[in-house]
Amino acid sequence: MELKVGIIGTNRGLDYIDCFEAIKNVSVIAICGRNEEKLKKIKEERKKLKIFTDYNEFLKSNIDIVVVAVPLPLHAEFSIYALEKGKHVLCEVPPVNSIEEGKKLYEVVKKTKKKYMLAQNTCWWAHIKAWEKIIKDGRIGKIFYAEAEYIHNIRKYLEEEVRTKNIWRGLMPPIYYCTHSLGPLLMLMGDRCILAQGFQVDEKYDIDGIENPASRIEVGIFKTEKGAVIKILCGFGVVREPGFHYYSIYGTKGCLETNRVGEEKTYAYFNDIPNLKNMITIPLKSGYSEIETAKTHGGTEYFMVKEFVDCIINDTEPPINVKKALEFGLPGICAHISATKNGGVIEIPQFK
Repeated sequence: MELKVGIIGTNRGLDYIDCFEAIKNVSVIAICGRNEEKLKKIKEERKKLKIFTDYNEFLKSNIDIVVVAVPLPLHAEFSIYALEKGKHVLCEVPPVNSIEEGKKLYEVVKKTKKKYMLAQNTCWWAHIKAWEKIIKDGRIGKIFYAEAEYIHNIRKYLEEEVRTKNIWRGLMPPIYYCTHSLGPLLMLMGDRCILAQGFQVDEKYDIDGIENPASRIEVGIFKTEKGAVIKILCGFGVVREPGFHYYSIYGTKGCLETNRVGEEKTYAYFNDIPNLKNMITIPLKSGYSEIETAKTHGGTEYFMVKEFVDCIINDTEPPINVKKALEFGLPGICAHISATKNGGVIEIPQFK
């Protein structure tokens, strides 16, 4: 079975080309974007690619898979249209920009029976996969609390958006981008969020040219179906370098957490180790040493893409199907609704 891939989006989307091309019987044959000058340069570097500026014409080509890597406000719209045209979809995060978009995306995936997967790469990070084994082996017991933080100073991207008049990050509530943090935690916990509460700081982005900018930091607190609590912090207007992802999980028999500063590592405590008086250090990183594909977070995207391709070939459910995608994304939307109501508790829509 040969699979042909088309990519919509000429920024993040380009990072997927080598990942797909590394898989047997899979080839990237088309790319679509608005920047004709950039498309011309891509064509010069990859002469076999078909270049499109019209999404309709792009979807008429003989592609089987569409990688949706456009700005967030367009994720659901472009995914839905591709599914309705009979294409499988791998979509960048977050999956949707509203609860209504989530409902429509879910309905379209079920109706078309095409494969849809959220490209939440952090679920394939090496240390997350190691934690998955540790948790499965029962080393930390039943998980009752978890938290994560994503801190990234995006000022240069905001200034670029003003320059190109393509402003979306500057308007996006930070907690909308919770999937990098919440996704791996829910996967490790085998759980889903049912209630959301959120708060945002009053301090906004201070970028000239962005009217009604979003808050610099937003926090979401979630109650899960199994009775655990999760706290997620997303901050993209923080004056801090370098950015980082932080994860922490507490169970009845131990805990796991990453560090915020310095070389990546995992700190752990296990009560099955007699007389342990301090956290132990495990040299785990997010990337993989056996594969280093440029701009793929240490090869992470390759493993993610490989599993998506396998589910198409074997006709199995994608690891982050539409249901899980919404479980990763809708809590952030609900937390922001809560934040606009001074922290009222919001019920998160559920999908069977």
